[in-house]
Amino acid sequence: MSKKSTNLSEKAGVVVFARIVTTVIDLAIVIATIQILSKTDFAIIGYLLMIHEVARNLATLGFPDSVFYFFERVSGSAKRAFVNQTTLILLGTALIAGIFILLVGYFAPSFLTEWSPDSIEQVQHLLPFMALVAVFEIPTWPVTNILLALDRQKESAWYEMITSLLTFLLLVGPLALGYALDIAVYGLVAYGLIRFIGSWVWMRVVLPEGKLSDSEISVRRQVNFSLPLGLSALVNKINRYVDKFVVSILLPVTAYAEYTIGAQEVPIIRVIPFAVGSVLISRYVEFQLESKKEELLELWYKGVQKVSLLVVPLTILSIIIASDLIAIIAESEGTSYRNAVLPFQIYNLIVLVRVTHYGSILQAFGDTRGVFYLSINLVVANLILSIPLTMLYGINGTALGTLIANLYNWYITLRRIGTHMELPARKVLPFPYYLKVLGVSVLTAVPIWYGRYILISEANSVLGLLISIITYLLLFSILGTLLKVITSDDWSQLKNWLQLKFLSRN
Repeated sequence: MSKKSTNLSEKAGVVVFARIVTTVIDLAIVIATIQILSKTDFAIIGYLLMIHEVARNLATLGFPDSVFYFFERVSGSAKRAFVNQTTLILLGTALIAGIFILLVGYFAPSFLTEWSPDSIEQVQHLLPFMALVAVFEIPTWPVTNILLALDRQKESAWYEMITSLLTFLLLVGPLALGYALDIAVYGLVAYGLIRFIGSWVWMRVVLPEGKLSDSEISVRRQVNFSLPLGLSALVNKINRYVDKFVVSILLPVTAYAEYTIGAQEVPIIRVIPFAVGSVLISRYVEFQLESKKEELLELWYKGVQKVSLLVVPLTILSIIIASDLIAIIAESEGTSYRNAVLPFQIYNLIVLVRVTHYGSILQAFGDTRGVFYLSINLVVANLILSIPLTMLYGINGTALGTLIANLYNWYITLRRIGTHMELPARKVLPFPYYLKVLGVSVLTAVPIWYGRYILISEANSVLGLLISIITYLLLFSILGTLLKVITSDDWSQLKNWLQLKFLSRN
């Protein structure tokens, strides 16, 4: 393996590892709040966090991503100047995000028509504090990318993990100690302030000296680069909440709480293609600029195959353990989320198509308009399908509408990528290998799913979950190896990754 390939592999390992750890922490926040709070309070905190995330993505746009592009074009004091410039831009957009959150609070009674007056009043009381969190947090959002651009991958990983852990401690901590929801939101404000100060100190340490006037990149140039990608990312983020907005408007607060649980792609699986794609995009660009079409296609296929081997079986596993998983995570005495099981299973079928970061290959061809068009297309399709299906079938219909919209947009995406690669849509992905992995995954799942309820009591969720996971992974490993879906090279790479060798290198 070449040194360049090794560096890419190590960088991918660090990024994936950090994303998985932070995702586990984020998942722990959800589990803890479900267990501690009533359905109504959980719906309220879920709504607050949803509005905050939408506002944050509205404000950050593509400015954090611009770090990767421009850092290679500046040096010395200009690096700090560029970071200062980016921070000031984001501080301005953070204020706009704060105003947006305040407006949502003002119009909350018009949006949440099916919610109780007390719930709406609490949302309106707490949203101004979420606006304050946004003002502190948004200017720090490029820090992770800055550290990666400076080849400080380990520091980037630590930064992500520390900030996620801080969120957990200051949000869940007060709730676990018996304090009201208000105190937990005040804890988030403290998190935002600590993150802002800590990030400022961290950047002063790692960046070379420089003044804002040293910047070699104009604001206009940075905005022109960042805006198209930022709008695409924003629309994609909004799309994650379109169906939830539909449920919040058309159905009662308890249904919103159930759908919040059910409408979740297993986060640990979801981060894999994004993390790998963020590492490979530079190679895609390199091959495209050098007109190395065969090398580009080979790297693209290889990336898809490696991600498929992880994402597809884990997704099928998440579907067959859905009932036990939700029972353990969400249910408690007197509180049931059984209605969330089917939406969860439907929703996670979407993950089967997330075997690569499709936007990375479009960006390599300079097709930022295509990225934006596909984002808009998905939001519109999701909205058109979710409303009638929600009215007909409740939260099960909402999940089904989201699935159909994603499958339709996936086909459009493959066609667009195919025009750049000069390939028909059916050859954009290595479908023979993908279908083989999918077939082995489903074949493995059938006896596990059936045996779970024949051999173990349905009420024994913990034992059922553990046995299902262990037997599924064991059986898939055996069948995958025998059918040559999993190669000796795959086992070797998995061993190195599990040993975290990428973290031990200098």
